[in-house]
Amino acid sequence: MRTRGLFVLAFATLLILPATAQEKTTSGQSEYILTTNPSSIDSLNLRHGLSYKATVWQDPRYGYALYLVTAPSSKDPSSLRAELNSDPATMAFEANQVIEIPERSGTTSTTLAQSTDSILDSLPGRTLVTFNGVPVPSNYVMQPATKIIRWGDALLSSGLTGRGMVAVIDTGVDPNHPALASVLAPGFDFTRNQAGASELNDLNPSVAASLAQSTDSILDSNRVFQLNSSTAAILTQSTDSILDGLPEAFGHGTMTAGLVHLIAPSASIMPLKAFKSDGTSDTYNILRAIYYAVDHGSNIISMSFEMSQPSPGLSGALDYASDHGVVVIAAAGNDGARVPVFPAASEGVIGIGSTNNLDQRSAFSNFGSPDVIFAAPGEGVITTYPGNHYAAGWGTSFSAPIVAGAAALILKQHSDNLQCSVMKALTHAVQVPLMGYGRIDLYQALNTKGTIPRFADPACEPSHEDGGFQHPD
Repeated sequence: MRTRGLFVLAFATLLILPATAQEKTTSGQSEYILTTNPSSIDSLNLRHGLSYKATVWQDPRYGYALYLVTAPSSKDPSSLRAELNSDPATMAFEANQVIEIPERSGTTSTTLAQSTDSILDSLPGRTLVTFNGVPVPSNYVMQPATKIIRWGDALLSSGLTGRGMVAVIDTGVDPNHPALASVLAPGFDFTRNQAGASELNDLNPSVAASLAQSTDSILDSNRVFQLNSSTAAILTQSTDSILDGLPEAFGHGTMTAGLVHLIAPSASIMPLKAFKSDGTSDTYNILRAIYYAVDHGSNIISMSFEMSQPSPGLSGALDYASDHGVVVIAAAGNDGARVPVFPAASEGVIGIGSTNNLDQRSAFSNFGSPDVIFAAPGEGVITTYPGNHYAAGWGTSFSAPIVAGAAALILKQHSDNLQCSVMKALTHAVQVPLMGYGRIDLYQALNTKGTIPRFADPACEPSHEDGGFQHPD
């Protein structure tokens, strides 16, 4: 595994580790994702000593399906892959990789400590304002990130507030958060195979109840409480002891959903819980979430995680989304390097990097081709947090849902060929070196007609040699 400049939840992005270190095993069995014709699965398993465990996705209208299968852990993975790939009935075969959050690095704690002063400075004057019919703290709506991308000017001039459904693949959401409850569509919890996507289910019931009841007023305190190296919650003092023992990734999904809602308050949000609150998932659940999002009517998919290696199953799922006109937006990663991560570097995906409040590339953000197509603010961005709380986050994890919200605004304006419309609109951006077309400007995106010469492919067909949209670098 390559050395990472900044560890992940460090900036709230998730990582897939190499298969050699993170191949998922259960009860002495290694797990794999197998793509084949449904009529071939039984004979294929029999020939190669595999056992069926679950169906990832299947639709009778298509000539292929994806399955979760197992093989004895004693069987050499390289030999098994070679064996399966030589079988004509195999369309794709790969390890079911574990997706997890590595340990945090000291660098991120320093970054957070240097950033909290500016957040504190913004709190004393905060008031309650009404947003989408719900009282929220003013610094959620009127924060540096919204001013930088000219969100208020864009909504005032265009009258647009979003449309359609944005699927957020993450740790779930707090379904009772007052700011989000009215826009949440029925989601799904892939970690439990059940309807609903509440990340509160990952907590001890007494802890969840205490968190929900701990805030007398969202304006009671000006204190910023450090949750981990990437997030800080603006909370009452009574909540501190409750949050001390929360899992590392708890709240991540509520935070990303809150940014989609902030930018496009009239859009619906479909929470898809593919990650546990400890920050772990696997290829199996990620693929299921993507297919579920497409099959259940989402127009846009927001993904705030990164995978260090390409995945045939992931590529197929993303192609399926693209074929159905779904816009896929992904965090470009927090390695602080020009390195490809997935799904941001995958064909047809709009990868999003992070900028600071001075319109400079965030030190932690990946940059350049093929990952970064656009950028958005990703430092100290204030958003929703479970229990009627609000938090500030650092990372491309928080830049991506801002752009997903922007896509929902564009959907209201251009319902046909959304993928092309989003690309054309957002290329009216503020240039930032090595950050694709630049930092998004919503006023320009919603008010500038036509295309601009820098957009090399007005038909929006993939044209970059590494796959995906034409890259400006």
